Amino acid sequence: MKNLSFLLFSSFILLLFCFSACNKSTFYHKVNTLQSETWNMDSAFVYQFTITDSFQYYKFYINVRNSTAYPYQNLYLFFSTQFPDSTVSIDTLNCLLSDAYGRWTGKGSGRIKDNRFLLKPKVRFQQKGNYVFTVQQAMRDNNLKGITDFGITLLYE
Repeated sequence: MKNLSFLLFSSFILLLFCFSACNKSTFYHKVNTLQSETWNMDSAFVYQFTITDSFQYYKFYINVRNSTAYPYQNLYLFFSTQFPDSTVSIDTLNCLLSDAYGRWTGKGSGRIKDNRFLLKPKVRFQQKGNYVFTVQQAMRDNNLKGITDFGITLLYE
């Protein structure tokens, strides 16, 4: 009986170790909370970090938390990247927060829905140095209601 307990305990520890080894480590994570669930058109979030290994791959996520008071299906974003050599790239991103029938795509059973969008599944920053990302809402509402939090996450690949 003692050997069986030890075997079960050892199996549990091994299984726990295997699952934790499969978890990707976080390189960078930052979330900004919006006061009164309102994102002003002129407000920009800035995220910056330093790349020291230009051969490392990452999974790049955008995190959006919205309330059920959000009035639209999509969230459009202006996404600016400043590279270490000072060049700048600007993209417009589209995040789908609800489907065509109005069902929220995010997780959560209450009025707050958590969305995690995979922006790039395998990105490599080819220049060593400081990267700066600037994000603004692009919905044409001066004060966009219903967004509670916004952030980015980079996981080691």
